[in-house]
Amino acid sequence: MAYITFNDLQRQTFTKAFSVNESLRSDEKIEKQVFLSYRRKDSQFVRPIVNILKSLGVKIYIDYLDDTLPDKPSSETAAILRSRIKASDKFILMATPNSSESKWIPWELGLGDGFIDYQHVAILPITNKGSYWAEQEYYSIYGYIKKANSKDGSKYDYAIFYPDGNAEWLVTWLRK
Repeated sequence: MAYITFNDLQRQTFTKAFSVNESLRSDEKIEKQVFLSYRRKDSQFVRPIVNILKSLGVKIYIDYLDDTLPDKPSSETAAILRSRIKASDKFILMATPNSSESKWIPWELGLGDGFIDYQHVAILPITNKGSYWAEQEYYSIYGYIKKANSKDGSKYDYAIFYPDGNAEWLVTWLRK
């Protein structure tokens, strides 16, 4: 089992045709909507995460692509984000060492927990080392996403590990 690292995301390749905007404007029928929470300081890592999630067949909400958001954070920003979180089926927090400095992440996480329910909230730690994550105390409430092997070794993919010791494949969780 390994956490996703910054190096993993920087090495990820993309096709020229892929556009992050597809995550909002795709015509194909997508079953679930995921709200992706992240710190603006880490926005360069959003695209690889969107690529991973989109390949699993979900629609992703990313705030910086939302033309209805004001340029400067305000109560209007909060109202729009609140409605976007409420309209989502899943909430994923991209957690990095910078996340603890964010004023918005704890607020968004609380809304995700309240509107979507904690079983539909997951933490996606991005680390410098694949074997270590300096987790925030409240993150132990939610499942977290890591790369993992199946018990029989036949599959290596993203999985969610829960505080109670259970786990499931990310794609299974996304489709619930």
